[in-house]
Amino acid sequence: MADSEHPLFVTLKVEDRSALQHVVRQYSRLESEVKMISIVDPSREDVNCLSIDVSDVTEKQWEALEVAHELGHYSTQRGGNLSDIADALGISKSAASQRLRAAESKIVSAILGATQITETV
Repeated sequence: MADSEHPLFVTLKVEDRSALQHVVRQYSRLESEVKMISIVDPSREDVNCLSIDVSDVTEKQWEALEVAHELGHYSTQRGGNLSDIADALGISKSAASQRLRAAESKIVSAILGATQITETV
């Protein structure tokens, strides 16, 4: 991350899908790394949107989560055991476990905290 230690998250409201496609095309032309996190269609009744703050998750923890996800660690047909994740990260199995557990703890706490705030509003 070039200019700051933490990424910036931006929420956009677009009027229709063609406007969204235009925005995505423009972002894809940027040289910096831009990731689309989610798209929510508020007209759908079955959509329940929850915003959480995961800024406490470190860059190394994010990397561990991404590798674990790519290897299938979080899929139903579980793949990517700790040894595989550790090898991909170039760290010990214990360090991989610690990074994942710390990141997962922060994310679950953020989700539960945001859920409690939403329920009280």
